[in-house]
Amino acid sequence: IFLFIILFMGCAETGEEVARRNTSMFNENEIENPEIIISRENTRIVKASSKHLLKNGNEDALLTGDVKADFYNDMGEHVSILYSDSAKINQRTNNLRATGNVHVESDSGFTLYANTIVWDNQYKIIESKDSVMFTTTEGDTLYGVGFESDMDLTKWKIYKPTGVIQDRKSV
Repeated sequence: IFLFIILFMGCAETGEEVARRNTSMFNENEIENPEIIISRENTRIVKASSKHLLKNGNEDALLTGDVKADFYNDMGEHVSILYSDSAKINQRTNNLRATGNVHVESDSGFTLYANTIVWDNQYKIIESKDSVMFTTTEGDTLYGVGFESDMDLTKWKIYKPTGVIQDRKSV
């Protein structure tokens, strides 16, 4: 019994060891159901939300779980919405990089699908270097590798395109 007690005491962790182990496992900042607003000259440009936000030091803010980002034009009018599995927001540039099952729906009826999309805050453009699928308001579906567009998807470029265009002849 005496030997068992010595072994038990020698293997037990101190309170400090437990506290150090537990605190090192946490992020510096973790927020449930956050909402981030990016604005320019008192006009909202992006409103992003998700289930979780993780932030450590000078690292980008990481949004995870059902990410949704609403985009607004210079007059504050809603123009499109982005959905993704996760997104990072650069604290210096306010650029947003969405990854995983990304799709953007414009209020004008265009839709973009990709694995990764970057929204450039300075130039107010959406871009992707990945394979994309883009659907126009006329029902045309275009595929490509690489994409650039304004925030409402009305002015766009697809690189290395392939696709199907609907026959517009009257019957």
